[in-house]
Amino acid sequence: MIMLLSCERPPMYVVYRSWNQGLLGKSVRRLAEPTVLEWVRNVWSAAAGQDLHDWLMRELGADLDGLPWLFSEGGPAPETMQELRTLARTRIPDVYQCNVDEHSVRVLANGLDYDVAYYLVDDAAVAAAPERWAFAVHEGPLPEVVDPVAGATTFTPPLRVTELTGRSPTGEGCVFAVLLTCKARHDSIGWNPTHALPGVRLPQFGAALRDLDASTEEWPEELDVLRLLVAPGEDGIEAALERCSRWPEHPRGSGEERALPDSHAEAVRLLAADQEGTVVRTGEHVAQMFVHGGDGTYEQWFFFDDRWAGAHPELAASLTWFAYHWDPLCSGGHLYLTPCADNRVRYVVVVEDDGQTHVRQAQPHDEPRVWDLRRWSYEKRPPGDLVAGEVLGTVEIQLQQPSPDTCRFTEFKVTRSRHGQAVANLLGRHVRQDLQGAGISRTTGWLPVNSLYLHGRRFLRVLGRTREGSDGAHVLIGE
Repeated sequence: MIMLLSCERPPMYVVYRSWNQGLLGKSVRRLAEPTVLEWVRNVWSAAAGQDLHDWLMRELGADLDGLPWLFSEGGPAPETMQELRTLARTRIPDVYQCNVDEHSVRVLANGLDYDVAYYLVDDAAVAAAPERWAFAVHEGPLPEVVDPVAGATTFTPPLRVTELTGRSPTGEGCVFAVLLTCKARHDSIGWNPTHALPGVRLPQFGAALRDLDASTEEWPEELDVLRLLVAPGEDGIEAALERCSRWPEHPRGSGEERALPDSHAEAVRLLAADQEGTVVRTGEHVAQMFVHGGDGTYEQWFFFDDRWAGAHPELAASLTWFAYHWDPLCSGGHLYLTPCADNRVRYVVVVEDDGQTHVRQAQPHDEPRVWDLRRWSYEKRPPGDLVAGEVLGTVEIQLQQPSPDTCRFTEFKVTRSRHGQAVANLLGRHVRQDLQGAGISRTTGWLPVNSLYLHGRRFLRVLGRTREGSDGAHVLIGE
């Protein structure tokens, strides 16, 4: 038997995630090179001597924030992805996080008007992990077709969902709500959890939402508005979404809390006359609304049930991941408002069950106690004995930033109680040992400025020898 092999090489993807990139808030382009490294090497010489912003617009269809600087200083092209990682972290400015592995470069950057993210990724990596990449590289609205057999497949979300009711479901199915909303200039990429209402499917979701006997205090405002705009007698949400498209001050309000109307009739009276560019698409098991912001931006609302997710499990899983994590490859173990990272580590000094204090890497369940510590940095800790689980100190470090033998601090907090000096000593010794083991020899800069006045200097003295020279301030680890 003769096998015919295709000579066409698989493409790589360039995904630019920004609120002004059309209905989906992202643009997707395919390039001929099979790998990110090959593309960088192929265009390295061509980029020299050009207006890099215009050149990237022609090459990629978007001026990816900061990426022109990768090529601006010339020099030899990177031979490996490790070399590309060092160049990217050293040269690209205004970057909150730059993650690089053997098949992709993922960047979270400070855009002109709000945060943006972009991904350069090999097609082979997308094919190997479609549950992470399928939505990121998807072009156009979600497909509405649901195969009856495939739609019966059980769907398990990859992340913990927030249920809209605490009651046990009385019916079959589950509806998932994924709302991609831009609430602020910063921290606006990701951080959108998936909400779920078990015991119902999308054709009856409107009636179930309207008649739900549950407090909505913890709901996002968008779901409160949708609930208000489901009219009496309506089962689905198609008409309610059309009304939502005319809700005032969407998608971005002033940030101030606003009292919602008490009834459907009062809410309808507030609606504007037209939709101003918002697009609504509804199918039997999936509904989506692309909310026009009036300045060329869009937010995205997605509702789908278990039948649609069962028919499109990779899209459903990757969408929920995309909503919460700016980086599709994030491990998911970091604290809230900490960027997805492949080189950030946070240590906490914790009171364990035996009453002793220990240093370890932070876990998601430490989140409330870390927030307590931050609050007590500005106000006095309430009196009383230490309790198990209490966080007495924390430091977050970016390893190999910008070069492989350096690191930088992104947060430092130590309790203002009488234990502060001992906590700083304990934290410094533990971090020094780990940094030396990782081959980190010095820091780039010191601690954040507002951290130095309280136990920060003690921490730095334990960590190593501080020095301020022509190349800036840093600490020589272990000296």
